[in-house]
Amino acid sequence: MEMLNKNNLKQEFKVNVEKLYGKKYDGASKREKYGALSKTIMEKIQQDWIETNEKNKTRRNAYYLSAEFLIGRSMGNNLLNLGVLDEVKEVLNELEIDFDELENFEDDAALGNGGLGRLAACFMESGATEGLSLQGYGVRYSQGIFKQKFDKGFQVEEGDNWTEHGDFWSIRKESEMQVVKFGDFAVKAIPYDVPIVGYKNNIVNTLRLWQSEPYGNGGFDFAKFNNFEYDESVREKNWAEDITRVLYPNDMQRRGKLLRLLQQYFFVSASMLDVIDKYKANYPEDVKFSEFHKYHVFQLNDTHPVIAIPELIRILLDRENLGWEEAFQVASKVFAFTNHTVLQEALEKWPLELIDEVAPRCLDIIKEIDKRFNGELRIKNYTQEEIDSYRIIKNGHVEMAFLATYISTSINGVAAIHTEILKKDTLKQWYKLAPEKFNNKTNGVTPRRWLQYSNPKLTDLIDELLGSEDWKHDMMLLKGLEKFKDDESVLRRLIEIKKEKKVELAKYIFENEGIEIDPNSIFDIQIKRLHEYKRQ
Repeated sequence: MEMLNKNNLKQEFKVNVEKLYGKKYDGASKREKYGALSKTIMEKIQQDWIETNEKNKTRRNAYYLSAEFLIGRSMGNNLLNLGVLDEVKEVLNELEIDFDELENFEDDAALGNGGLGRLAACFMESGATEGLSLQGYGVRYSQGIFKQKFDKGFQVEEGDNWTEHGDFWSIRKESEMQVVKFGDFAVKAIPYDVPIVGYKNNIVNTLRLWQSEPYGNGGFDFAKFNNFEYDESVREKNWAEDITRVLYPNDMQRRGKLLRLLQQYFFVSASMLDVIDKYKANYPEDVKFSEFHKYHVFQLNDTHPVIAIPELIRILLDRENLGWEEAFQVASKVFAFTNHTVLQEALEKWPLELIDEVAPRCLDIIKEIDKRFNGELRIKNYTQEEIDSYRIIKNGHVEMAFLATYISTSINGVAAIHTEILKKDTLKQWYKLAPEKFNNKTNGVTPRRWLQYSNPKLTDLIDELLGSEDWKHDMMLLKGLEKFKDDESVLRRLIEIKKEKKVELAKYIFENEGIEIDPNSIFDIQIKRLHEYKRQ
């Protein structure tokens, strides 16, 4: 981003108030000023975003497919990574606006729930910061997982309509819509692109979120409406929108399971179609997709996006007219799999009849993969008992983790002990078959959001002690702090910073919950909503 001119920023900010809300700056509410500032920042991002996308067209791109992206609020993080946070705060201060108060008008993007989603968000931010060509694909949930409230000590769930006051941090790209075809109906997949800003490097990658909308006439049946069948007249519209309404819909009944699978297939089908369309536009001569693997790798974040494997093969077979061997070879070179689960019984499995209803052609392809793989093992003189342990289709269900493990070039756990459990227990037969595929990638978090932005005073102290900002790109450099472990003056400053933050948190809890906490006490915090199936 070009050097920030504070006077220009102030003027652009005021102009955007008028453009967005049709009123003079002095008559705008604080929420409207938040919206105008967000738009102003997005305009600053645009040029770098366009240039990054152009450069990525000729590079090898990684695509992170995940049901969750717990990105949180965007304003502060984007300003920090653009390197203009302090300048923007100064401009707002001159306008007598408190930045923290303005930022509180931004709702958290309800696109994730826990560690899986935060891992995805941190990977995306770190990838942009390190200059990687990394794009994300996910779902634009309209109501998130749920909004948590407490009534007489019991948790109560409500919808989390996080875009109620507008979504200022994404761009709707209707011209790049895809049509997703299920077994007996189709929907439009509309992409919303979210900028992922690298730290002070002019790189802006993209998180593309798909929203499901009705295909044809907006899902509205005029004849039924005219016949007073009002609910029935919008049934198709509601069903299409239900696909991207809620993260992890209740699956206690078959209808809920169906919705979950529709959701998973929806976003990976749209993503695969999107990638292939772009590849064909950039490399029209490669009709056999023989070079496809040189430009693409798909990281599957847990089993939710694994149906992308048969979907890619389906597109190559049915739309691009490749033969089976050609399509399978393409797929076998471009997927990598992150497994988050260690319990065998918790690994995702889908009934054959459900897959047949959602994506019948994908079921045909999975059956063919399973049959051919079993044949390969038989030729290698595996016993029937051994072959059965590798069955991708078992007891009327598709083992999604097995499908991912067989096709992927890399399988990783998310902690050293977790990866060892995968190798010795959960996926032990697969480790025996292909040990070179298995590796560990310990979960981490981005230091920009979780240290620099959340605790600037601690950040300044670390900069001072280490003598540079290099640790912001390499957290291993924090080991350099060990030499200060017995330095009384340093320890005293750490305690002061910690105390200040505890006082801030105690104040927040009192203002929001009415509970008074002694800042000198030990804080032990559960900071996650408890999903229905995890409660006692």
